[in-house]
Amino acid sequence: MNYKDLVAEGKLKKEKAIGIDQIHRFIRRAKKDLETAKIIMANDEGAALTLIYNAMFHAANALIRSQGYRPGNKFQHIGIIEAVKRTLGDDFEAIIFKFDKLRIKRNKFEYQAIYNISKTQLVSDIKDADAFIQVIEKYLKDRNPQLSLNL
Repeated sequence: MNYKDLVAEGKLKKEKAIGIDQIHRFIRRAKKDLETAKIIMANDEGAALTLIYNAMFHAANALIRSQGYRPGNKFQHIGIIEAVKRTLGDDFEAIIFKFDKLRIKRNKFEYQAIYNISKTQLVSDIKDADAFIQVIEKYLKDRNPQLSLNL
């Protein structure tokens, strides 16, 4: 995958020593974030939204790290989303669009305290995040059988 422009823009950084254990940790974290979002959704929609987005971000981070990159110093979240688009391709455009949409909602909540999302929407977002994590797990396992051991 060619990420030269993302590296030049500071959105990604080449990383030489990324181990499989690091990829495992990001996937486990993604799953834990999603499970926690389900638990707290009834009491704190904003925190649940943040956790749903974080679950997708951690899974995406695992994907990018599996290719020897990590988030850069600028526009990290946008860089990760762009790298995921390039990696997974057009077949996954809809789920990547949802990931980016959640990024925008999360930013409004985190930086402007703007929040207007229903529990019904959160349930849908949880399903999308779960599907996203599964897509990334499959991608990782298909390209590196060693990752099948503990994902």
